[in-house]
Amino acid sequence: MHLQKHLLYICAGIIVLGLVYFFALSDIFHPKQIASYENFTDISEEYDATDEMEAAAQQYADSTEQAGVIHGRPGDSQQVIYLTFDGMESRGNMEGILKALKKRSWHASFFLEGANAAHEQVITEKLADEDQLIGNYSFVGITKAERLETDRLLEQFCKTQKVLALTAGKPAAYFKLPETRYLPALLRAAKASGLDYAVQSDIVMKENELTRPGGVEQLMAQVKPGMIISIRLDHPVPIIFYEKKEADVPAIDMKPTIKDNVAASAEGVSIIEAVQNLCEALASQGYTVEPVSKLTGPLNHSQEGGSGNES
Repeated sequence: MHLQKHLLYICAGIIVLGLVYFFALSDIFHPKQIASYENFTDISEEYDATDEMEAAAQQYADSTEQAGVIHGRPGDSQQVIYLTFDGMESRGNMEGILKALKKRSWHASFFLEGANAAHEQVITEKLADEDQLIGNYSFVGITKAERLETDRLLEQFCKTQKVLALTAGKPAAYFKLPETRYLPALLRAAKASGLDYAVQSDIVMKENELTRPGGVEQLMAQVKPGMIISIRLDHPVPIIFYEKKEADVPAIDMKPTIKDNVAASAEGVSIIEAVQNLCEALASQGYTVEPVSKLTGPLNHSQEGGSGNES
């Protein structure tokens, strides 16, 4: 009798566990999920972009005009490359990078997250003062931005435009997004936000790849005149999946991290030394560095959607 009772309990337990497992995995019992970025780090009221976002939304509704896509010119006859730095490092490292460029009177392109540009206003102003091109990298360095809804795209672009207008003296004309395809809807949102061009890189190298042993040599082996070469200093914010239940979802405080100064590791070098070595290697091969604004000729103003080429 006891044995039968135990077997009954065991069978009932197995059935219950099976049902729990089924309910947990089945889409039938879960609200639909959508890809989105949660609300972003609050910043000063000085940088409030509500009016700008409303104007951009109206412009998006009224016009189908898109931002152009700038491509490099690999194989160009001139020994010029178009160097971009994507995202922000610590203040000390950013100053070191600027010093390496200033030594050769080179002007590169710096794509800044709005949150970091507001937080490191001194560096943003310094970039503007030294005539470096400043671009829009969205508010938090978002990835796969083509998956965002239009209002979220406008929010990312417009918040950053407002920050750059106040810290750098003017909003950006150029933008860049990591791991993002430049599809028509995204380019429309960019244009509605006051951005004229998306930038598509020929080569992208992450900071930890450039600073490791042989990193600069590896990059130089791929360089050809006319290329857009990008060094990623960013820490992209990934898409968050959340359950779409109510109109308002609790905000999550997120922003890209500006790292402290990082000393050279036992195996690699610091980002400052890596950039210095890169500049020396480029100069030794007769290259000069120009901002991407030099590429805004008619051959590069394409309306075709491309990939941000950010691996």
